[in-house]
Order: sequence, then structure tokens, then C-alpha cells
Amino acid sequence: MSCLVGPTTTALAANPAPAQQVQIVAEKMCCQGCARKVTAQLYAARGVQSVSVDMPTHTLTVTLPQPSAVALGSLWDAAEKGDGGPTTMVIGDATFSFSRAESSANENDPSRAAAAPMTIAIDNLHCKGCAQKIAAQLYATKGVNKVSVDMQQGLLHVEAGPDSRLSPWALVDAVFKAGERPLSVTGKQGELSIAWATPAAPKTDDPNTQANLSQPNAQGIQR
Repeated sequence: MSCLVGPTTTALAANPAPAQQVQIVAEKMCCQGCARKVTAQLYAARGVQSVSVDMPTHTLTVTLPQPSAVALGSLWDAAEKGDGGPTTMVIGDATFSFSRAESSANENDPSRAAAAPMTIAIDNLHCKGCAQKIAAQLYATKGVNKVSVDMQQGLLHVEAGPDSRLSPWALVDAVFKAGERPLSVTGKQGELSIAWATPAAPKTDDPNTQANLSQPNAQGIQR
């Protein structure tokens, strides 16, 4: 999980972020021409240092400085723009897949889907304190207007402002910054799923069953 969270400003100044490798399976990449097209789009993404291609497995290996989930989303978008048909993306022990909703792909006004409520499933969301940490990071994400949580189901529901555009990758980024592991983000844009190769660390505190986390203020979430 930590491999996806960007370094602090202090750490960045002292030690440049180490390069990370991201593997993208591009199902539609069937020839050298396709590979060149997808590779060109990936090189246009910020921070990309190198791209290698394994045609037999339809896999691209992208090297770039320690990426945020938002940066991973840019790689996914680049692979789509290059008509690569990405199906999975792997970094560390996390495997990402993003299935766009049919209505989102054909929506005349993309902001309508982006402003719709989204639901985040969390791996082992066991207490209100964990939910508060995540909600604080979500509220720090531009466009987030309201966060509510269902502890019993391990879900956070995120509402955007009327003129806001929310990306599921940005919500995943917020969860990583809170030190937790997201399993999925669903909404009208589609479903972003994350499968983990290793189990979540055990937690022992007793969970609260439900909580409603309002906009942070003097009486709100402690940061």
C-alpha cells in the first residue's frame, strides 16, 4: 500500500523518489503498430521515464517516479487513448482494473457522471477512527462535499458539489493517504477495483456500526 503514497515534501527534497514499475495489460495491443501508438500516449503522461513492451503477453512495463493513484489513473487513460484496451494494471501487491459504465463512456456531459455520488469499499474498515482518517483526506480532495460511512458494510459514500468533477482515482489516492486499503470505487463513471496479493494487517479495536461524517469544522473531524 505504501508504494502508492507519494513522499512528503521533506523526504522529496532530501531523497528523490525511487523509480517504480507499473505493468499494464493492454488486451487490444496486437501488433507493433498498436504498441507504438499506446507507448506514445504513455510517454506523454507526466513523469514516465521508460516504456517496454512484451507483445506475447500484451504487457507494457512503465517506469516512473513513485506514483500516486492519480498518476496511475493518467497511465490508464493514456492506454485507453492509445486504443490499447487496458484490462489490469499492477504495481507492488495491488492490481487495478477499471470498468467504465456504458452511460459514462457515451455521456454528452461528462461532469454529470463525475458529480454523481460514489461509494468506496475499504479493506478491513474496523473503527470510526479509521473512517475519520479517510474522511479527512476525502474532504481535502477538491470537489468533495459530503462523506458518510457504513461501518457494518465497510463503505464510504462520497458526494460531490453540483459543479464538481470527481475522479475515482483521486478518491483512491485519498484512502492511501489515510493509510488504508481501498477495494473498489463505484459510481456512474463505472467501477475501479483493487485486488491485493497480501492480506490486510489485523486490527483489534471494536468497530462502531455506523457514522455520519460531516464537513470538517471546529466540532468535526480531527485531523
